[in-house]
Amino acid sequence: MSFTTEVISELMEAEQGKTCCRKAFLFGVFFGASVEKNNVIRADFRSEDVALKAAEILKRQFSATPEIFKFCRAGRAMWGVRALSKAMAAFLQRIDRESGSEELSDIVGFRCDTCARSFLSGAFIALGTVNDPKKGYHLELSVSGKERAKRLCAFLSSSLFEPKQVERGAKIGLYYKKNIQISDMLYYLGATRCGFDFSNICIERDIRNDENRATNCVTTNISKAVAASFKQMEAIELLESAGKMTNLGEDLSYTASLRMENPSMSLAELARLHEPPISKSGLNRRLARIMEEAESLKKEI
Repeated sequence: MSFTTEVISELMEAEQGKTCCRKAFLFGVFFGASVEKNNVIRADFRSEDVALKAAEILKRQFSATPEIFKFCRAGRAMWGVRALSKAMAAFLQRIDRESGSEELSDIVGFRCDTCARSFLSGAFIALGTVNDPKKGYHLELSVSGKERAKRLCAFLSSSLFEPKQVERGAKIGLYYKKNIQISDMLYYLGATRCGFDFSNICIERDIRNDENRATNCVTTNISKAVAASFKQMEAIELLESAGKMTNLGEDLSYTASLRMENPSMSLAELARLHEPPISKSGLNRRLARIMEEAESLKKEI
């Protein structure tokens, strides 16, 4: 079962208690429907369960007699719902008009605090998808028509967060890619169980990413330290082969011998190995002088 299917199943289980919320939910489910002719409306759904649910609430709310039929689109089974419904046809024609100042909440007719959530829950059941968070973060509502997309975008922006938009053929996708926005959206819709699972997976991914970044940082630092040690040893070998090392003084000669004996030690470890111990900055200065002498010798050669 996909994560989208899990979310839809949880939303389908919820009951819309108030009459106004049931009506808002119905308009959300049929937000992607079309008007064919003579007030006959048609909506296509990805699952038979959703089609049956849509037909049931349409019949109960508007006394329609829906027809459910199965068809194939792009090699995938789909279920259509067709019915004569003057009220639903009027709603669909209204949301396709130029929006102007008319908001979606006025068209749907929100009457209580939970109507907006009921509407969006229905819209997600019909039009929404959400990735498995283990694979990536992406929640999208796919809408037909620019006016409908504009209205839904304004509604989402005022209720939750402003979505990004992308055109996919004849449809416009309104989507979110931030995990916080997606989890908040799932909780808002009423998919509490899926929202909790989504949040947990996000936390696990963040922890793994932090661990990977820390490991990569340590690996990078080790690689840099090894490379620096290799250059220092090359410089020391060059000075020793030319008989110049003894001319640098007892301190530098002592540091050079310790570096040659301990090629994999970090600067902090090498500094502590000195007798008496020296500071890391002091060790850096000694090694820098050795490198400078080696560079001068290279120029002479």
